[in-house]
Amino acid sequence: MIWVVDKIKTRLVLDEAGLLLDVPIQVEIEYELDGTRVRASSASKKIYFNHSRLVDEAVRRAIGSYFSTRGYLFEEV
Repeated sequence: MIWVVDKIKTRLVLDEAGLLLDVPIQVEIEYELDGTRVRASSASKKIYFNHSRLVDEAVRRAIGSYFSTRGYLFEEV
């Protein structure tokens, strides 16, 4: 048996009112490997969002656009 730490990347695609938001996610997995067997009870994970500032900016723009198309004035503080 050995302990392994792997990092994988995936994407979460959100569809909000016709707006597609692609969020990159990095996951670090630590687990006990016994030959080719991994027990779920030995696995733990840490989740990291890549470029969270870019996601925040994309969401801010989408909200501003949403209000703008309805003729609302969106005042950011």
